[in-house]
Amino acid sequence: MPKDLFRIRLDTPLDKKALKFISSLKEDLWIAEEDIIGTEVHDIMLFEQNLLNKSEIKKILTSLEEIREKLLTNQIELNENFEDIHPFIEQSVIDKIGIEIGGKIHTGRSRNDQISVDLRLKLRKELNNITNELFTFFDVLLNVSKKNIDTYMPLYTHLQKGQLGVFSHYINNYLAQILRFLERIEEIYKRVNKNPLGACAIGGTSISIDRFRTAELLGFDGIIYNSIDAVSSRDYIYETLMGLSSLAIHFSRIAEDLIIWSTSEFSFIELDNAYCSVSSVMPQKKNPDTLELIRSKSSKIVSNLFNAVMVVKSIPTGYFRDFQDLKPLLESSFELLFSIIEMFTGIFSTITINKENLRKAVNESFILALDLAELLVQNYNIPFRQSHKIVALLVKNSEKPEDMLNKEKIEKSIFDVINEETKISENIIQTLTKLDLCLERRISQGSPAEKEVRLNIQILTINKEKLHNLFLKRLEIIGNANILRKKTIKALLS
Repeated sequence: MPKDLFRIRLDTPLDKKALKFISSLKEDLWIAEEDIIGTEVHDIMLFEQNLLNKSEIKKILTSLEEIREKLLTNQIELNENFEDIHPFIEQSVIDKIGIEIGGKIHTGRSRNDQISVDLRLKLRKELNNITNELFTFFDVLLNVSKKNIDTYMPLYTHLQKGQLGVFSHYINNYLAQILRFLERIEEIYKRVNKNPLGACAIGGTSISIDRFRTAELLGFDGIIYNSIDAVSSRDYIYETLMGLSSLAIHFSRIAEDLIIWSTSEFSFIELDNAYCSVSSVMPQKKNPDTLELIRSKSSKIVSNLFNAVMVVKSIPTGYFRDFQDLKPLLESSFELLFSIIEMFTGIFSTITINKENLRKAVNESFILALDLAELLVQNYNIPFRQSHKIVALLVKNSEKPEDMLNKEKIEKSIFDVINEETKISENIIQTLTKLDLCLERRISQGSPAEKEVRLNIQILTINKEKLHNLFLKRLEIIGNANILRKKTIKALLS
């Protein structure tokens, strides 16, 4: 029996160094179960097309199920003489049941469409796992938001205090971005969940196969109709990596916020000790190392996308071995993202919000400057550009925030700008000294006013439920296909 099942065309074995160079056998363990499932489904279809008899399919499925069980229990022994997992599994079947029957399992199929179906099965599984973890994280963040509707804070632009807000409003911004990513997953999933099996090497097969039947047994939404497209295109891979990268960038920015806010210079939040490290020499240090590593791991995810695009961009139409190097990039990105979500779920489940420090940062700033400018526009019909100048001069000539709200100073600043005597109502001053009244005046949709924040939470929750229902539908389709496949296998093995 030849060590390499496919190497009949060539007289000499592959050089050992060349084998090591091109081998993906160990990396292929990531898709090994999917390879077995895809092979089982393909061979069930061959049986139903009268290309295998009952005795043959029974032996083939028994053998594949034994290999699958060994794989799931970490009892599989890899033979490093094989280039990848596909001929290894096929040879393992042949070793068990002989070439006369085992040699039929690859009928009407190529390693090219085999690899594509394995990757698509694995990607949809990982996308569903990521979706599930994100819903858990979403609920953790939503809980933080609900508890901090009245936690006043400065909202920043250019890392300078810009406007008054509340912590719930800030967290809702995170939640909205997570929902958009879940929407992207839904879109990506639709394009991933298509069946390439049956395209064969690139130009189809003369064997009487049924591509729609394998799609049904695998829970795919349909087939990739064009055989070239089925084995040649890898847009579903870098589209997936684009989606993962967009979330990684979002997460990196969250980590950066928390790192800054946890410093003694801000002290807006405190991380639980379980998610911090200490200095080897400075006794006072409590370092947010988990957040720092979230930034670096996010960068790795983004660079995986870049690497994948560079692999694919110059490959002519067709299948090429370069595609092999996409698999580790996918595995790495999913693993990194899972670890980041796990850390964030723990961090936000245990985070302490320093409400007094947040309010102090508001009170010690000129953060209500725009609120004052808008009051002058609304109550005294002063053009906004002039109102802006009035308040700018007030800030310039004030040593502390209270000075900006001095009635006489406001009147003087108005006179200096528009050259008119204007009497300011004490009610305006009172409005600006009460933060809740200040926010009540923010009537624009999506502002940090309590009414809008609560409405935002309601909208986010409704949208989350809609996406969760779509997710459950995805799982239901896959679950039904798994039941059908297992039921079919059980009937054939009986």
